[in-house]
Amino acid sequence: MGREFAQSHSRQVVLDAALRLQVVRARYCDEWLAGTPCPVEVQPFTSAHGGVRDWLRELCDGADELVAVTSTRCQTLETFVPSHRFNRELIERGQRMTSFFDPSGGPDVLTEFIIAAEDMPYHLACGPIQLKLLDGERVVLEGPVIDNTRSLMLISGPEVVNAAGQYLRAVRQSSIRASALRDTEVQLSARQQVIAEQLSEGCTDDQIAERLDLSVRTVRYEVARLLEALQVPTRFAAGVRYAHLKAGATS
Repeated sequence: MGREFAQSHSRQVVLDAALRLQVVRARYCDEWLAGTPCPVEVQPFTSAHGGVRDWLRELCDGADELVAVTSTRCQTLETFVPSHRFNRELIERGQRMTSFFDPSGGPDVLTEFIIAAEDMPYHLACGPIQLKLLDGERVVLEGPVIDNTRSLMLISGPEVVNAAGQYLRAVRQSSIRASALRDTEVQLSARQQVIAEQLSEGCTDDQIAERLDLSVRTVRYEVARLLEALQVPTRFAAGVRYAHLKAGATS
């Protein structure tokens, strides 16, 4: 489950957007370290991380809308569960939340927990940069290293918000709703299975038609039926879900 969830072209779009965001982030880090006035608040990690955790929770608690990208690489199920409970509390209080999780290199048990989470706005996606966008106005990113200590920083202003928005749009395009990957009984025809395999490789309708010696119209019809059978909204999601079902069947 720790495999990449984005096809190569989708991943490249995310990486390009991530690079633009990283350039903005690096400049603000340099300005803050140089003492240049800038719209940045920095919170260093302490040995127990309690200060950063409380600071971050206070920010999230005060937001009406939260969009987050999180990597599971350095997390365990035990460390994630408290965050999950906090997320549920925020949603129950009416917060509009969307959470994208990059499972690359993360533990399978945590990815399965995210997939199984009931009534949560969780998505799996390619997300190389972790961030939180608060009310579309402020961005939390990795901050500068201070005396060999990591930090987080809160940045405001149109430049960083625009860069974060471009990155989030790319991440969303690479994503699939986590609940769509739950194991359910799916019956696919032999042709649908072949087409789903092509979708999981990122093929277009024209490429599938050429490979399978079908008309493009037939391929589009079969893709529409496939989306309905897999209960997913996009062809990308269909490819990911089929790959997930196939991996489950062979494990």
